[in-house]
Amino acid sequence: MSFWEKLRKPCSLRGGAKQISVDAVIPLFAIPTLAVIAAQAFLWTLFIFLATPILVYYLHHNFLRFLLRTKFFLMWTITSVLFLMIIFEVSVVPLLEILPEENLIFIVCVVGGIWCGYETKLKADCGTQESALIQGLELGEGSGELCTTCRRRAPSRAYHCRLCQTCILNREYHCRWLDCCIGSSNLRWYLFCLFFSAFAFIYGSNLTMTSVCHPFILIGTILLPDDCSDVYYELDIALCFVSSLYSLLVGMVLLCYFLYHLWLIYLGTTSNERRLLLAESPYDHEMVKNVSRLFCCKT
Repeated sequence: MSFWEKLRKPCSLRGGAKQISVDAVIPLFAIPTLAVIAAQAFLWTLFIFLATPILVYYLHHNFLRFLLRTKFFLMWTITSVLFLMIIFEVSVVPLLEILPEENLIFIVCVVGGIWCGYETKLKADCGTQESALIQGLELGEGSGELCTTCRRRAPSRAYHCRLCQTCILNREYHCRWLDCCIGSSNLRWYLFCLFFSAFAFIYGSNLTMTSVCHPFILIGTILLPDDCSDVYYELDIALCFVSSLYSLLVGMVLLCYFLYHLWLIYLGTTSNERRLLLAESPYDHEMVKNVSRLFCCKT
């Protein structure tokens, strides 16, 4: 911490040094470093993609979970989007294998996902402040059930979030990657964010793979990668291939979450209510809980 303080002083901006938490800085160096290591060979790619979730889970379980509102996962999201965009525009587009309209569609989806994610977090912050204002009533005033955690009255179907320190109406979960709670105030924006982001990640992955690999025609102008055996001969091509794999995995996870929330809307329930229902079940769902915590949710 003494070294960190000395490092901050020469780089201070007008008005004094700006405090930056160490956990928020880690993704800025981790993601490019892991990508370069994974681009060395196929075995390194396989090792990095298997070891990174374990490493992130280890960091969270032993260090990050003790921080009330860590910015690690939010910075991981921002760094991933920026890194993949830079790789795509700087290394993939100059290969001249992508049509201008394809690049335009990709950029529109990326901007749409970023905008909807920003609105999701903005609406969540406004909803949290509104909930805190409503819960500021005396215990005997207002309507609703008494929250056993914050000892204040909350509307029906509102559940307490220990990170936001208030009750959220129709709470789904606390999304680590956006650092906000998902509830009735921002669920619509969150669904749009999942849709645009999933499409952008999967579409960008397909454009990248069909540019650096030998493609084949599926239907009409739709291409799929066929032979990717020679992508590791050059570092920049290998980086494109690794980024496309990472983009594809992230896009598939986001697509699963999007379909999962559509199913919950069809059932007329929330993921938090289903979790409480599973907790009352006599069966063991610890594996399901651990996987959900690793990818997105905090209870």
